[in-house]
Amino acid sequence: MQNLYFVRHGQTHLNATDHVQGGDIDSPLLEKSIEDARKTGLFLKNTAISRAITSPQLRAHNTATYILSAFENDIPLETDSRLKEFRYGSWEGLHIPTLAEKYPETFRHLREEPDKYNPVQFGGETYPELIKRGTESVLYHANRYPNEDLLFVGHSILWTATLLSLLNFEIKDIRSQSPLGNTSISKLVKLDNTIKLDTWNYLEHLR
Repeated sequence: MQNLYFVRHGQTHLNATDHVQGGDIDSPLLEKSIEDARKTGLFLKNTAISRAITSPQLRAHNTATYILSAFENDIPLETDSRLKEFRYGSWEGLHIPTLAEKYPETFRHLREEPDKYNPVQFGGETYPELIKRGTESVLYHANRYPNEDLLFVGHSILWTATLLSLLNFEIKDIRSQSPLGNTSISKLVKLDNTIKLDTWNYLEHLR
């Protein structure tokens, strides 16, 4: 049995000001987010995690570094570009409420009807494209280190789409679960070729 832990990065300035933050943009972690990342590390340090994989985007990579700083053992940290956040093309960095007002149907599809989401007009990434790279990455590392428990640090929509796809959710249902909070912990358990959900969006460690 292999435990796979998934943490969303800490909150950033763009998160806090309600701006789009996808795979082609970054923003610094807030001071509280650094503290939350360390709390996450204190919570996870007593697990059997022996290796970590992160998105190369700074908000995720820095979160991973702060998490691992709380571990007593030296945990190897790898980066994987397949774990970047959903790409939103020319929407990157724009104010979310303004986009929702200007493009109500596309925005509704993005959040509520993902099977109908079509980002071609602004050069964004589709859900199938995101799911393909996300699931490929997770399964690659899980199969590469089958006898180790792994920590993955990445992004909200990346983890939502990837984890639920690994649990055999259809694309139309890929946004049906509660949104993942910053520095939340979710956990999958892999046994041979079977993957089951253990924890979704755990936040109690931040209290």
